[in-house]
Amino acid sequence: MPGDLSFVLPHRHLTSIVEALQAFDKLAPGLYSKNTLLYGVEVKFYSSKIAVNTHFETEVKNLYAIGDGAGITRGLMQASVSGVVVARDIASKGKV
Repeated sequence: MPGDLSFVLPHRHLTSIVEALQAFDKLAPGLYSKNTLLYGVEVKFYSSKIAVNTHFETEVKNLYAIGDGAGITRGLMQASVSGVVVARDIASKGKV
């Protein structure tokens, strides 16, 4: 979706990108023009978080929340580790 990169990038970063395009235009004329399209960063807001205990269990007994959808993790590695933590917790409850 077209948008304004100044909403998602710090001013200095955006200025550096524009300055770099202007410099590259000397090597590749036409690079810095009104028709140049920049693809921006994906912006995610992580404000929603589900309350969980140290085993990722919610206030609802035996209901776990893990991964990015729960607002708990920020990447694949963290999401996979949270799954292991939950699996171990469930397995330990089965031994009781």
